[in-house]
Amino acid sequence: MEHQLLIGKFTLESLTSGLYVSPLDLYREYVQNAADSIDEALEQGILKKGEEKISITVSESERIIKISDNGTGVGANDIYSNLIDIGNSKKRHSNSRGFRGIGRLSGLGYCQKLKFLTSIHGEEKASCIIYDAEKLKYLLSPQVDSRDSIDQVLSSVLTIEEIPERINKHYFSVELYGVVPESDLLNDSEVVPYLQQNLPVPFSRDFVWGSMIKQKLVQMEVELAEYNVELRTDRTVIDICKPYKNKILADRIRKINDSISDINFVPFYSGEKVTAMLWYAETNFLGTVLDKDIKGIRIRQGNILIGDENTLRKCYKEERFNSWMVGELLVFNEDIIPNTRRDDYEKNSAYKELLSQFTEWANEMSRQIRHRSYERSLTQSDKKFLADESVTDVDGVDISLGTELDSYDMDDSDSVANTDLLSKLSLLMDMGKKKTKLTLERKHNLTGWAFLLPAAILIFVFCFYPMIQALMLSFKNGMGDLSLIHISEPTRPY
Repeated sequence: MEHQLLIGKFTLESLTSGLYVSPLDLYREYVQNAADSIDEALEQGILKKGEEKISITVSESERIIKISDNGTGVGANDIYSNLIDIGNSKKRHSNSRGFRGIGRLSGLGYCQKLKFLTSIHGEEKASCIIYDAEKLKYLLSPQVDSRDSIDQVLSSVLTIEEIPERINKHYFSVELYGVVPESDLLNDSEVVPYLQQNLPVPFSRDFVWGSMIKQKLVQMEVELAEYNVELRTDRTVIDICKPYKNKILADRIRKINDSISDINFVPFYSGEKVTAMLWYAETNFLGTVLDKDIKGIRIRQGNILIGDENTLRKCYKEERFNSWMVGELLVFNEDIIPNTRRDDYEKNSAYKELLSQFTEWANEMSRQIRHRSYERSLTQSDKKFLADESVTDVDGVDISLGTELDSYDMDDSDSVANTDLLSKLSLLMDMGKKKTKLTLERKHNLTGWAFLLPAAILIFVFCFYPMIQALMLSFKNGMGDLSLIHISEPTRPY
C-alpha cells in the first residue's frame, strides 16, 4: 500500500522558537532579509545608493517590534511562494544572506501575533499576512490532536488581506505584537549591543581605522556591504554602528587602556583566489580585552556576524589568546556556507581549508604575544633561560620568579610569562629527579653486589671448582695412575 508522507505539526517548533540559539537572533534574520531586498532594489534601479534604509522600532511599553525596509518588497502574485511556503526560497546562497526560506517564522515563538506587510513598485495594493501565534501555541500543545499536518495547522492560523497602497511605494515590514517580555527582545541593554555586533552596519565615525579597512578592501576589489540601520525605542533613536573603539580596556587585573597603533591585514587564498581577508588591531597585547562587544577575532560573511567572539578560539593552541585580540575575518568564498543557525559553517572542504590557514596564523600570533609578555615581565636571565633549548637541568640556573605565583593574582602578561617559566622549570626538575633516581638505583645495586661478591667467590672455590675439576678428569682417556688403586681378591670359603 502506498504511504502518503505526513509532515507533523510539531515540526513548527523547530522552525519557530527552536530555530536559533537566542531569541535576539530573529533581529539578524529579519535584517538580513531586508538587506537582500535592498540589494535587489539597487540592482533594479528603484533605489539609489544612499537612499536605502532599515528601521527597527522597539516599544517596551506596547510590547511591539517593527522591522521595515525600503527594498523591493514582495508582489501579490508571489506572496504564497515567497512568504507562505516553507523552505522554498528563490534566493541563491551565492548572492543572498538568507537563502533557506525558513527563518521568517522565527518570530512566532515570541509574540501573540506576527504580521508581514509588503508592497512592490507598480502595484496599487499591499499584502498583509497575519499569523495568530497564540492559536498556534495552543495547537502545538500536548492536549491537542497530534495527527494534524504542518500545512493544516498553518492554514488555520493564517490570514491574508489586501489593502490599497500608492503605486510608487515599495517596502517590507515585519511586525510582532504582544512580544514576550522574558525574551529580552524589548530590553534596550540587550538589543543594542546585539544589533551593533551582528548586523551589516558601518563602523562608527569615531573609529578612525574604519576608513583604512574599507580602503584596503576596495583595493582588493571587495565591497564591504553596509546598511543604514536606525533603532527607535521608547527612550531614544540610535544609528546602529559597529562598536569598535580607538582605545581598548585590557587585562583582567590591572584594567588598563591599550591603544590601537595600526591595522594589519592578512589575506587567505584557495589557489590564486582570495577566500577571506583578516584585519586585526595592532596593540601592545597587554592581556584579555575586557569589552566583550569587540574582543576576539570574529567571522563575518556578507558583513553579518557568524557565530560569536568564541567561534575561532578552537584554532589557538591556547584559546585565551583569541580574547587578547580585536579584529574580523571577512569571508568571501561562496563555497563556505553558513549553517542554518548562523552560529558556524557547514563542515566542507572549503571551510576546513580556511580554518587550517587561520590556525597557522593564530599559532604564529600566539608566539608573538608570548614573546611580548616575556619582554614585559621577565628579567634577562629569565628570558635567556626560556630561550636556551640546550639547558637540560636546573643546576646553575639563575631565575627570579615573582613572589606571587598564583596566576589568578597576576596580570595577564605576568601570568603567561611565569606560567611558561614554571613549566620549563618543572620539566627540568622532573628530568633531574629521573636522573637522580637512576643514580640512586645504580648505587643501591653496586652496594648489594659488594656484599654478595665475597660469598659468591668462596662458594665457587670450595664447591663448584672441585666439581668442575672432577668432571674434567672423567673425560680423560686411559686408566690413569693405577698404583694408587688397591685390588683385592674375592673371598673364598674354607
